[in-house]
Amino acid sequence: MSLQQKLSLKLQQKMVLTPTLQQAIRLLQLTRLELVQEVSQELQINPVLEDATTIEEPLSAPSEEEAALRETAEENPLERYEEKIDVESYFQDYLETSLKYRGTQRENLEEAPDTERYLSAPESLAEHLEWQVSLSRLSPKEREVAQVIIGNLREDGYLTVGLEDLCAATGTTPEEAESVLRVVQNMDPVGVAARDLKECLRIQLMALEEPDELALRIVEEFLPLLEREKPAQLASRLGVTEDRLGEAMDLIRHLDPKPGLRYNNPVNPTIVPEVVVEKEGDGYRVFLNEDGMPHLRISSRYRSMAEEGSAEESQETLTYLKEKMRSALWFLKSLEERQRTIFKVATQIVEFQRDFLDKGRAYMRPLILRDVAERVGVHESTVSRVVSNKYMQTPRGILPMKYFFNTGIGTMDGGDVSAMRVKERLKSLVDGEDPRHPLSDQVLADLLKREGILLARRTVAKYREELNIPSSGRRKSRMSS
Repeated sequence: MSLQQKLSLKLQQKMVLTPTLQQAIRLLQLTRLELVQEVSQELQINPVLEDATTIEEPLSAPSEEEAALRETAEENPLERYEEKIDVESYFQDYLETSLKYRGTQRENLEEAPDTERYLSAPESLAEHLEWQVSLSRLSPKEREVAQVIIGNLREDGYLTVGLEDLCAATGTTPEEAESVLRVVQNMDPVGVAARDLKECLRIQLMALEEPDELALRIVEEFLPLLEREKPAQLASRLGVTEDRLGEAMDLIRHLDPKPGLRYNNPVNPTIVPEVVVEKEGDGYRVFLNEDGMPHLRISSRYRSMAEEGSAEESQETLTYLKEKMRSALWFLKSLEERQRTIFKVATQIVEFQRDFLDKGRAYMRPLILRDVAERVGVHESTVSRVVSNKYMQTPRGILPMKYFFNTGIGTMDGGDVSAMRVKERLKSLVDGEDPRHPLSDQVLADLLKREGILLARRTVAKYREELNIPSSGRRKSRMSS
C-alpha cells in the first residue's frame, strides 16, 4: 500500500461559539448589580462609548441635519453601522425588532429616598467582646490573654484552640488562662468561647439567677440521649415526673447553642429586581427596571472620526478607532439582546402565573423551562440563564424568577396541579391535625388521593422535609414533652 498526498474539499456545518456570542451569553446571566458594574467598566475601557445621562449638551442649537443625525444615532446606533460592520447571523432576528422593549419603561418615576446614607456596618462578635474587655477590670496581661481568646473564636462563638495552646501562645499558666477564659465566657453573649456544646449550655444555665439543677444534670449526663430517649424513659432514668422533666427540657430549648451567630450573621446581599410587574386594570404590565443603569450611546465625535478620517489621524489611530467602534457595537447589541430576552421571558411568566398574582400561592400553575422557551422562541438553557439569580417585583412581593417554575403533579382526572399548591395543601393538613394523633406520611398521601392528587408516600415525605415539618413520630414526641 503506497502513501500519497492529495487535496480534497469538504463542506460541513458546525456550531462555533464566537467571542461576540460568548459576550451575549455572559451578559445574559449577570445579575442587575453585576451588569451595572460591567457597563461601568466598559465605559472606562472603550472611549467610543459614552453615558448619555452624564453628557452635557452644547448650548448652541444644532442644525437640522445634525439634529436628525443625532436623533437617528441615539434611537438606534446599530442600524447606522450594520452594513459597515460584519454582523453574525444570530443577531439578524434581533436587528429587526431592536429596542422594542424600551417602550415598556415607566414614566414619572418617584424618587426613592437614599437609604444607603442611613446604613451602618453591623458590629462583629470580636468587636463586641473587645469593647467589653476594654471596660473590664482585667489587668494588661489578662487583657492580652483575652485578645488571644477572642482571636481564636469561630463565627458561632466556639473556641478553636485548647488550653495548652492558649498557655503556649500567651506565656501563662493553665490556672491563669482558665481564669481569663471564664471571664470571657460570661461576657455577652453568655456561653461564647465554649469548647463544646455541653460547656456552652452549662455556662448559660449557671448564669441564671436560679440555676435549674435538673437541667444542669441533663446537660452534663444525658445530652446525647435527648434525641433518642422518649420522655417517659428519660424521666424514669432521672427519677422525676414527666411534668418536671418537661419544665427542664423547656428551659434547655430556650438556650442558644451557637451564641456567636447573632453577631456574625452574614449581611444579606442587596436585592434589586430586574423586572417590575404592576397591576393595570384587569391585567398586569411588565417593566424592565433600568433605574441607575447608564444609557450607552456611540460618541458622535469618535463616530465622525472613524467614518470620515482625517489627514491629522494616522492609519494606526483610525484602525484603533474602528476596532473600538466594532467592540462598542457588539457590546450594545449584546446588551439590547439581554434586555429584550429578559422582558420576553418575564412577560410569558406573568401570563402563565396570572392566577397566582391574582389569588395567591394556592393557584400557582405548573411551569417548566420548556413552556416558556417554546413561547419565546429560545432554548431552555437561555431561559435558565435569564431566571438565574434574578428577581421580579410583583404585587405579591419581590420574588426570585425561579420561584414561578415548578413541576406538575398528576391528578386522577388526567390533569395536573403545581407542586407548590400540593405543598400548601400538605401544610394545611398538618396544621389541622390532632396533635395527640399526628398524621403519618401514608395517611397524608391517602388524604391527598381522596382529593384527586396522586402522590407517593416518599414524595409526601420529601415535601414535608422541604416544608421543615418533622415526622409524625417527632411531632407526637414534642406534644408529649
